[in-house]
Amino acid sequence: MLNYPEEMLVTRRIPLTDLERSLPLAKYWDLPLHRVAPLQRQLIEAGPMDPAKATLPENFTDLLRPVGYEEVEYGYCMREDGTGYLAVYTTYPGCTPAMLGWYFRWINIRSKSTPEGIGNLRYKIWNRADHWDHGFINGVDKSGGIYTVESLDLGEGEEKFWSVRHELNPRDFGLTAEREQELKDAGCFVDCCTESFHPVSDPSITLPGTHLFMTLSRINAWGVLEKCSREWIGYGVVDGKIVRDESTPDWMLSETYLKKVITHSTTEAQQLSKFLPALYAEYSGQPDDAD
Repeated sequence: MLNYPEEMLVTRRIPLTDLERSLPLAKYWDLPLHRVAPLQRQLIEAGPMDPAKATLPENFTDLLRPVGYEEVEYGYCMREDGTGYLAVYTTYPGCTPAMLGWYFRWINIRSKSTPEGIGNLRYKIWNRADHWDHGFINGVDKSGGIYTVESLDLGEGEEKFWSVRHELNPRDFGLTAEREQELKDAGCFVDCCTESFHPVSDPSITLPGTHLFMTLSRINAWGVLEKCSREWIGYGVVDGKIVRDESTPDWMLSETYLKKVITHSTTEAQQLSKFLPALYAEYSGQPDDAD
């Protein structure tokens, strides 16, 4: 039998400063953070998926389509080449791809009353146990990369990492113009990138290891927003080609780490779906730096 903490709540969290507590956004941070729902937890604890059913990293654009699913849309495994693989399927009732697209831009812009040095409340409300900071590297747009400061252990006290997401254009990896237009016509939101890692104490230092990401958000046949994501741990892009990153550390290439990542990703998806419609209604029409 699986055991859950009282009310399945995550109680350890990064406290807000007095300034953050005074901002209207604090009400979203106050929402309870629930652990992974029973069905997803059962799938995670059942063990790794069959590696033969994992999509190859060089075929990631095959997953970009308005309809249809792979045989396994939720699971994790270590692949035969020693790399890690994650398939994460989540739903966002009451949300739209436009809302997700808005939020994933909005969190990179600090509100006018939030100074540097205390993180980013717009990101913290998403997962108050692990999230600390999020923003554009160049301060303007994602062309220079997007940085994130977070842990993955739901507030258990592990070290935070500074990571940088480097945008990829799926057209450079086999997505045709016709298929791209098909995705746009269907209202899909696509995000593909690689991720590098850096110490919080000195983000100019690049640590070993690279992850490759693919995320497709779309309205499913039941009229509900769903997000189908993949993560290939130990793969990156060099000279326009997807390649194995042999420097990826062993602690990232383990089932323990994969379970931690899928748990974190599922938990934060559950949380965002709770408040995104209300947040979008309140802030999408305001200036980018509104409190």
